[in-house]
This record gives sequence, C-alpha cells and structure tokens, in this order.
Amino acid sequence: MLRSALVVCWSHAAAVAMFLLVLPPAFAAPPPPRSPRVVALIREAEAALERLDTARARDLWAQIYDIERSTVGICQLGQLDRRLGRWVDAVVELTRCVQEMRPPATPEEQKLYETRHADLAAARRQVAELRVFAPAGAAPVLVDGRLVDESGRIYVAPGQHEVAAAMPDGRTVRSTVHVTAGESEPRAVLLSAEPASIRPAAPPPARPAGAPAQPAAPPGRWLIYAGSAASGAFLVSGIVLHIVASLEDSALRDEMCKPHSDIENAGAFRREQHAVDVKQHLSTAALVAGTALGAATLAVAVLPNGAQIRARTAGAEVMFSW
Repeated sequence: MLRSALVVCWSHAAAVAMFLLVLPPAFAAPPPPRSPRVVALIREAEAALERLDTARARDLWAQIYDIERSTVGICQLGQLDRRLGRWVDAVVELTRCVQEMRPPATPEEQKLYETRHADLAAARRQVAELRVFAPAGAAPVLVDGRLVDESGRIYVAPGQHEVAAAMPDGRTVRSTVHVTAGESEPRAVLLSAEPASIRPAAPPPARPAGAPAQPAAPPGRWLIYAGSAASGAFLVSGIVLHIVASLEDSALRDEMCKPHSDIENAGAFRREQHAVDVKQHLSTAALVAGTALGAATLAVAVLPNGAQIRARTAGAEVMFSW
C-alpha cells in the first residue's frame, strides 16, 4: 500500500510540472506596466505615422526611449531614421536593435528578426566604417567632433573626415581620410604621436670597409649643353655687335672730318652716333652675359654635387650650393 501511494504522488507531481512547463505565455508574469506618459507618446507617434509625418514620429519615439530604454524603442528609432535617410544614426540604432533582440521562438518573431537584419544590411550599404588606432593615452578620440568608443569603430557618411586625438602632453594629432559607401571592410586610420618634423631620417646604406666611395651623380648633360650653347650665342653676338659698332664709328668719324660736312648734317651725325653707342652697349652686355653663363656652366660641369662657394664682404657671408 505504501508503495502504491508513493507511485501515485510521484505521478501527480510529474503531471503538475508538465502542466506548468506548457503554460502559454499569457499565464507568464506580465511585463511591468507602462507609465501614462509613455502610453500617450506611443499613441501620438502611431497617429503621426498614420499621417505619414515620419519626422514627428521619430521625435516622439526619441522621447519614449529617453523615458523607457527598451529594445522596441531603439528598433523603432532605427527604422524611422532609415526612412528619413539618416543612415549613420540608423546603422548605430539598428545594430543595437539586433544585438538586444532575443532569439526568435515563433514564426512571427523569426520573420521580424530577419527583417531587422535585412534593414541593418541595407543601411550599412549607405555608410562607411572607420577603425581608429590612436596612441596609448590619447583621449578623447574624435571623428568630425563625434566621440569614438573604446572599440575604435565608428560609422560615417561617404566623403572626407578628420580624425583627431588629444595626447597627454597637450598636443593634438590629426589625420584625414576619404571613404566611400558600402566598403566591405572597415577603413583603418592610424594616428601617429610622433611629429613629422622630428622623425629620424633613414640611415644611408652601410658601405663595406675599404670599398671606394661612390662618386656623386654628375649633372644632367642637357644642362651643360644648353649652358654652353647659350654662352656661345651671347659671346658671338657680342663680338659681332662690337665689330659692327667699331666699323660704323670709324666711318662716322671719317665722315665728320671731311671738309664739306657742315652744321646741317650735325643732327644726322648725332643720331648715327647714338645708334653706334647703343650697339656698343649691347655688345658689352652680351659679352658679359656670355662670359658669366660660360663660367657657371663650367663650374657645374667640373665641381662635384654639394660643393659650396663662400664669399665674404663687409662682414656678410653669401653661400652658393648645388
């Protein structure tokens, strides 16, 4: 008898346990009631959506989310920002939405779960993602003035963006990056704490002991040829002008010494003498230019690269280097 009673008790306990396990969700503990303020805002947001006033509905759901931080609220914000074309905000909100959603237990929940993931994928194609690597101790790290979280990831619109970080010593390091929408991988942005002005230069390649020093590269041959040609042209022009001016000056002096020259020809003689003087000045200038250009061409051809010429005058020093 005692054994029969124990069997009956165990069977009743098992039946009660199975009954409790298969209770429908309606018998589960109800969620905490919403405040009258939240209920009123939800009704107003639904009315705004019926009027196709998406911007007003978005503002109302933002107020709801400030009061009651729920998964439904963040998902609604993501959907509304997607409709408004606010892609960066939509991606951030929909990412949190799918992270907070519980695993689907019914076909309806599965459909909603897949819809939310599809909406997130569509929004991700409209933005780019940056991955910022900042030096140790840099804080805050900003992208266009927006704070980057500990993960270093942030979503941005297509285009150019400035990434900045404040160093512990007060310096600010910056970098500029240009991104396009729909990139498959996050764009890495490396902020360097070392100023460009003090970066050590790469050491020259080591030369084996006893090896002859490599001669410096000679200047371009075209430069020597061009300088020589220009110097020769100036010198030849100067010489020709000097000869012509000398002959004309001699002829003009002979003409002036003739007995038949009179005062009426004085004006013509002066004009011809002025023309002769101009030719002499031009010949002198051409000779000086040709000589200077020839000397410079010779110096470039003979002296090695890096040679310096120092000239001192009145306590001042002028240095030429090439």
